[in-house]
Amino acid sequence: MIVIDRENLLAPGWSHVVSTTNDIGELEDFRRRIGAPTAALQLGNPDWPHLDLTGHVRLDALALPDVIVVSTTRDLIRYVRHQRTVTS
Repeated sequence: MIVIDRENLLAPGWSHVVSTTNDIGELEDFRRRIGAPTAALQLGNPDWPHLDLTGHVRLDALALPDVIVVSTTRDLIRYVRHQRTVTS
């Protein structure tokens, strides 16, 4: 499941996108689907792969009906951690 924060409070105009299962393939498929550049996929932290989105691809992603949108990055982290404990 894909989750996106409405806006990164530390970087206005940007959003994070994560997979509740840390599925890099799911993130890559989502990146292609919305037309985000390859550089949007961030793999520096193996425990928290994510997409960094800005501009029209961010707005397109936020408008999709099949993603979970939360307000802040803090909410995103909380939501994903909860989902991971529920499904493990």
